[in-house]
Amino acid sequence: MDVDDAIILVIAIWVVISSLVAKSIDIYITLILIGLLVASEIGWLFIKPEIRQTLRLQTYFLLFVFVIIVARKIMNILM
Repeated sequence: MDVDDAIILVIAIWVVISSLVAKSIDIYITLILIGLLVASEIGWLFIKPEIRQTLRLQTYFLLFVFVIIVARKIMNILM
């Protein structure tokens, strides 16, 4: 098993655990983002460039969704 496969396996396990723990979609997205950031940061040097690019795009998408979640929460507090 390559390091790439191990990191993807860890991310997949984290997604399943997050889905069991999270009570709302906002918490679920946040937990997935945290897990993806941690896994990609730890294995950054060992990941192939193609997989690194895919993880980077997924991270950017989840960060965008996270910003929307935070903005919505702020608007709920202010209104």
